[in-house]
Amino acid sequence: MRQEEYKALVQAARETDLVAYFQRNGFSVERKGSEYYVKEYPSLCIKPSTNQWYYHYTREGATNNSINCLTKVLGMDFNQAVFSLTGQDISMMRSADFPKSMRPAMTTPPRPSHRESEKKELQMPEQSEQTGRLFAYLCQTRKIPPRVVEELLHTGLLYQSENTVHCERDGQQKTFHNANAVFVHRSGDGQAIGAEIQGLNSFKRFKSMAPGTGDSVFMFTPVAARDGKLHRAYLFESAIDLMSFYTFCEQKSLLTGSALISMAGLKPTVPKKLRAEGVEIVSCVDSDEAGQRFEHDNGFERSESVRQKLDDLGFKDWNERLVFTANHPDIDLRTVHREQVEQIANRTRRSH
Repeated sequence: MRQEEYKALVQAARETDLVAYFQRNGFSVERKGSEYYVKEYPSLCIKPSTNQWYYHYTREGATNNSINCLTKVLGMDFNQAVFSLTGQDISMMRSADFPKSMRPAMTTPPRPSHRESEKKELQMPEQSEQTGRLFAYLCQTRKIPPRVVEELLHTGLLYQSENTVHCERDGQQKTFHNANAVFVHRSGDGQAIGAEIQGLNSFKRFKSMAPGTGDSVFMFTPVAARDGKLHRAYLFESAIDLMSFYTFCEQKSLLTGSALISMAGLKPTVPKKLRAEGVEIVSCVDSDEAGQRFEHDNGFERSESVRQKLDDLGFKDWNERLVFTANHPDIDLRTVHREQVEQIANRTRRSH
């Protein structure tokens, strides 16, 4: 990525319509006069006419700088914010490609400022003693079997977090109780180094990363290889899709030496690192334009098995397939065609 491309990408990220961004990502956005409020962040106010945002909780705001909104309110770092706003990853830029103003002045790396050190500090959500809302959402809404949820809980890769937010809205004090699923990123020695966060409200979608999460990923290895090495990696766009795929794996032995990995999006840094380690990669990303572009850019050939289970039947992702099979247990997907699946799904939507 050259200097001009970098500048254009960052500028496009800054100018991204915030209201459209939150709506597109499943947040509940409510209009009040000329302003919009994001229900999951009650103190966040957006004026779409100028793409201006203001966060009353911290008294911060900016005009036409959506990157700052995601870093200061949602807790993303700069690279994550640009990726979330544009779908493009700038973390792989070579230093020679940076604008001159952003290059290091000396060949030795500069010492990080106090502010930079604070930004990189990991802040894991506090773990709740309860798991009720976690099971309710994952099992009832997402149709993931309890045994799969329990397995991740017991391995320390998943837990429920809860937080209470007090704020003023419309001149009145409001209290909001939130619960999230926290998918823990762990290092080789088992230390928590980051987390992918999924909201547990069936009517209000929320996704985020724990502040301070770097380029780590959520990784689940069902059966370790005898040599202790990783031989194959299945890549997914979310931990929910990862769990959904795992639900269909009736024989764990077939996953020996394999890891199921959630990239929390489409990150080219992940396959690059795995390839450098000699790991075979199986792409299980969404069957949409973004997923196809990711596979093309990284030289992946969609496996026949994935095509048959997703693409050929018209399913966008693994959870969509799982929800369909849970709602229609009498239908054998091996004997139906895409048109039949779409007709059944349309009848189900109309009935609701």
